[in-house]
Amino acid sequence: MDSLLKDRIIKRRLRLLQSKSHNAYRLIHGAGDGFKGFYLDRFGEYLLASKGGSPSDPEKKLTLEWMSQLGCRGAYFKQLNRQVRKENITTTSPRIWLGDQGPSETRIVENDLHYQIRFDEGYSVGIFLDQRENRKRWLQLRVGDQLKLETQTPSSGEILNTFSYTCPFSVCVAKAGLRAVSLDLSRKYLEWGRENFQLNELDPDEHDFIYGDVFDWMRRFRKRGRKFSGIILDPPTFSKASKNKKMFQAEKDYPELLKSALDIIEPGGLILACNNTAGWSPRSFESVILQTLRKNNINPNGIQFCPQPADFPVTMQTPQYLKSVWIKIDRMNSSSDLR
Repeated sequence: MDSLLKDRIIKRRLRLLQSKSHNAYRLIHGAGDGFKGFYLDRFGEYLLASKGGSPSDPEKKLTLEWMSQLGCRGAYFKQLNRQVRKENITTTSPRIWLGDQGPSETRIVENDLHYQIRFDEGYSVGIFLDQRENRKRWLQLRVGDQLKLETQTPSSGEILNTFSYTCPFSVCVAKAGLRAVSLDLSRKYLEWGRENFQLNELDPDEHDFIYGDVFDWMRRFRKRGRKFSGIILDPPTFSKASKNKKMFQAEKDYPELLKSALDIIEPGGLILACNNTAGWSPRSFESVILQTLRKNNINPNGIQFCPQPADFPVTMQTPQYLKSVWIKIDRMNSSSDLR
């Protein structure tokens, strides 16, 4: 690898490489790091490479260099697949590529917290590395110097984590001293989430793990008058609850999702609204957020748009795909200040 390119790649990740608080992050982010279509992640003692086709010789050499530098035991490879929802676990799971195959369960460290990942459980291994900084913000209950959750003001002290997957966000919420309510369509992932709680010496029985459709449950919460101090909205691009349910499409259905959250958030509460739909521009997503707030006569106390982490560099070749908007809610009679 060209020395200048290598220096730039390392410089972007120097804080992560030197930190003892993390051993899971992205090492190569496609064209943003000079390797179009090739992605390389670290998960503790193992690496995971991803690409639409087979890795090239330079990409294999690069992976071996990272393995040596980080003291990794092996590297897995995952074939990127746009039709992943039509495949089964066996065909979508990463396969061992270089070095030794790891155990079925591997622990990683992020923000000094522990999570369990699995390379044999399908397309995703159990955590999305691009949300590391947002998880840290929940752990600290603040977004920069201006936006923070005043735990004395909201009454519930509960944070609703929709589309919770294996509950990494919920672990951070619980470590911050609040009660996490994890909501997901998969019982398996919710059980995995309970295991993540136990890894961090948290009692999962002190928190809620709810199986079901996000929209159905938010309607139930609204009818019951149940409010939350914070809500996490991090939906997949596409999702379907059952044969009788319509397909959730983030770009089309996000206004309804945000409206459902606004119905059950406490004044003074925080909403984290994310989407990872490639091709949906940050400007367009921002417009959807602001229009939904106006339509519901809500003027927020603060809004902050957060960039992708440094190990997911944004360039002309790799545009920003993860959009993260933090909203501190204050209900008002007029939304004129947003116009």
